[in-house]
Amino acid sequence: MSQVSSQTSGIKTVAETAFEARFAPRLVAPEAYHDLNDVILFMHIPKTAGMSVGKALQAAFDIFHPVSWENTNQSFRNKTRKALYRRSDEANPCRQVLMGHFAWSDVMYWRHQELPLKCATIIRDPLDRFMSNYRYNTSDKHPQHEAFAARYPTLEAYAQALPLDYQLSLMTGAFYSFDHALEKLNRYYSFIGVTEHLGASLQHFRRSHGLAAELAEHRENTGSTAKAAEEIPDAVRNIVGEKSRNDARLHQLVSRCYG
Repeated sequence: MSQVSSQTSGIKTVAETAFEARFAPRLVAPEAYHDLNDVILFMHIPKTAGMSVGKALQAAFDIFHPVSWENTNQSFRNKTRKALYRRSDEANPCRQVLMGHFAWSDVMYWRHQELPLKCATIIRDPLDRFMSNYRYNTSDKHPQHEAFAARYPTLEAYAQALPLDYQLSLMTGAFYSFDHALEKLNRYYSFIGVTEHLGASLQHFRRSHGLAAELAEHRENTGSTAKAAEEIPDAVRNIVGEKSRNDARLHQLVSRCYG
């Protein structure tokens, strides 16, 4: 069935049905993705409650490997090598998770080796994520906020620089249709949560992966977004919407899984 007919008719495509079967809490059996010797690659998409989730993961896994944001590629490879070496000690299994701002190209470096790695991430409404990222980059919290403000003097200038489908591109790399992106997610990921349902997402992750510890919801680096949302110019909304069509579809699909 074509992508267009799925959107307009409300009929699910095969890829959408398979996606829900793999990720919807109501359809995934407890401990479906449980492995006593796990190595999970948890991709931290900027401004999707990643800092909060990181604290929960540290408490739930035997070993937490933080990937440096300063030299992500090298840090990711070094930390993954350590995790795989630890996993090779089959007499002493442990559950490990790597978390950081790595992307699909980093994941594929190891996937080509046919290694037993699971991917996981949390996504967010594209416009809300964009605005949160902009506010952070222009605040004193960001060490290079002055350079950022000089490069993007207006909100619209930053919107014009937004990559196409920023979140899905980080998660899957290139794709030629929404269904193709879903197929890649179905093949490589064992968990996708949403910031707007963070508590439910973490509980599903714990249940589906058979984690003993509770994943407590920590809220950090969050601010009031309601007033800011009202002040977003229509031009910026349109630009972000035009550049995030598939991100928005994915967010709606995942949100329905938790709704």
